[in-house]
Amino acid sequence: MKVQVFSQIHGWILLLFVPFLAVSLGPCVAGSPRSWTSNARQDPKTPWGNQLPDMLVAYYRHHGVHSLMLVVCHTDIADPNLQTLWQHLNLNGFYVQVHTDASLRDLQHSDVLDDFVDAPPPKSFHANNSTHWATSFLLPMLPYKLGILLLEFQSECALNLLRWSAATEHNYFTTNRFWLLLTESPEDIELLEDPEIFIPPDSELRVLHYENDENFTSSLIDLYKVAAWKPLKRTLIGHNIRNRRHILHALQHFGSAISYRQNLEGIVFNSAIVIAFPDLFTNIEDLSLRHIDTISKVNHRLTLELANRLNITYNTYQTVNYGWRQPNGSFDGLMGRFQRYELDFAQLAIFMRLDRIALVDFVAETYRVRAGIMFRQPPLSAVANIFAMPFENDVWISILMLLIITTLVLVVELIFSPHTHDMAYMDTLNFVWGAMCQQGFYVEVRNRSARIIVFTTFVAALFLFTSFSANIVALLQSPSDAIRSLADLGQSPLEIGVQDTQYNKIYFTESTDPVTKSLYNKKIASKGDNVYMRPILGMERMRTSLFAYQVELQAGYQIVSDTFSEPEKCGLMELEPFQLPMLALPTRKNFPYKELIRRQIRWQREVSLVNREERKWIPQKPKCEGGVGGFVSIGLTECRYALGIFGCGAAASFGFFLLEFIVKHFKQFYRIYKGYRDLQR
Repeated sequence: MKVQVFSQIHGWILLLFVPFLAVSLGPCVAGSPRSWTSNARQDPKTPWGNQLPDMLVAYYRHHGVHSLMLVVCHTDIADPNLQTLWQHLNLNGFYVQVHTDASLRDLQHSDVLDDFVDAPPPKSFHANNSTHWATSFLLPMLPYKLGILLLEFQSECALNLLRWSAATEHNYFTTNRFWLLLTESPEDIELLEDPEIFIPPDSELRVLHYENDENFTSSLIDLYKVAAWKPLKRTLIGHNIRNRRHILHALQHFGSAISYRQNLEGIVFNSAIVIAFPDLFTNIEDLSLRHIDTISKVNHRLTLELANRLNITYNTYQTVNYGWRQPNGSFDGLMGRFQRYELDFAQLAIFMRLDRIALVDFVAETYRVRAGIMFRQPPLSAVANIFAMPFENDVWISILMLLIITTLVLVVELIFSPHTHDMAYMDTLNFVWGAMCQQGFYVEVRNRSARIIVFTTFVAALFLFTSFSANIVALLQSPSDAIRSLADLGQSPLEIGVQDTQYNKIYFTESTDPVTKSLYNKKIASKGDNVYMRPILGMERMRTSLFAYQVELQAGYQIVSDTFSEPEKCGLMELEPFQLPMLALPTRKNFPYKELIRRQIRWQREVSLVNREERKWIPQKPKCEGGVGGFVSIGLTECRYALGIFGCGAAASFGFFLLEFIVKHFKQFYRIYKGYRDLQR
């Protein structure tokens, strides 16, 4: 934070506030002149005594304030009063910064704040050098609480400071700046009716009216205005306050000031809502199309409840774009309206981004939107050889051993059998292979031992074939788990489409994850604009082909529930290439009602209104209730290994045919060739 210390203090004020300037460098006790202490002890009739300083210390400690700005515009305040006040603030560890009339007029030593470089607010304070003049009172955005103590605010200097602080470009009346105005005359409060002194409902401004009679007494009054043109509203926090115990009791009984300010009397705010798909949009309350502009619909219900609670109305503008930074530095869409200060706040939540924080204040989070790449796991037959998967390796080895043993036993039978058989030794291989494939055998076996071999071989092959076929049927209907990460998706045969929204294009290009960047460059950027499509088209392609689709998951879930069959819902997968920011409600910079809105939205979350709207408007992921059963058509993909075996067999058969043909007719070919050579000679 930029700390401003002003050094131009004239006359007796300079001597009086030397200790204050020392205090502004820290909460340590500054070396005050001994004469001050002695004078205070010699003057027992000091109008303030210790009562008012004690009350001020208790007031600011109650609010958790440790840093103070003391603004002294009057120069006729008795020295002992300020001396006593300084001693109490100093001894109680307050960090004090002093402003006087002279220092407020000194513009040479003030720093220009750069809080609103990207979108400077319109100016409402116009200097005329008589009642309005620029001051060096500039407060940056504070992450901590600050107390501002204004002594005798009826002077022109003090009123000018209040107008300066209430201006649109400043708005120094906020919840973390605790203003306390001291006065001896209750009529001074009427000066705050000035329309240019707007004390908003978000402010923490009180007036402490004290009386310097024989017995010190005071009253604490809470002040605010519903709008700049509305009358000043006053609430008595406590009266006949004489000491710190009285003021603490009054503050504790009063509670939070903002809880008394929830009726804004029907004032109108400029707001906006985004309808990204106007050609599909029907009505903001249409539940049948809740996947269309879901963000606008679900947040609209919260802002309607907000209007009911605060008694406000909306002048709503409609845009088709949330607003993104353009090459020239400006924003389009919703954010462009905020940049031009055409809106007070939005009737929906938007992504919290760094480039948007410079234009708006995000007051409360509402929902989280997830965007992911949805796809159906490719069938197992598309990524693996399902014909090798029904049995484990040890089963395949056992089957091979069965073939070998059966062949050897049958050969032994042929050699040592007393009966003659119409079989050659190579026919045993044909018999065993035919039995495994559930084929018959062309040779009649006559003796009992050979028949037993044939019978047991066919029975064993029957059980193996049945198990194999059953497993093949199940595997044909089973999805795979080949794609488990973005890297797997990038190496898969699946094509990728992207929902036609602006943030998808931006977040893909802004991603720093190497896997996401590789996926984007390989499967999205290389396809051009054809890769961007509406959710209905993208989800249909995902249902019917090897296709993955980047979509808002809530919209994808709704389409899956409406158009997918129960078996098709099983095997759905989703991968998130990037995490989207939280959605939050935006207001314009220096909006004087944002604390009211923040509290109301968080109250809606606490009482589960936010959760109710989420369950109502945001579809949940469909459950797989039908299993993986159902009719599955067999295509060339599933049959490719069988066709490959057939092709290899046909090629081998043709090769052997050529070899046999050449061997059989070799001598004849040799004679023809030799005769041809002789003729050449």
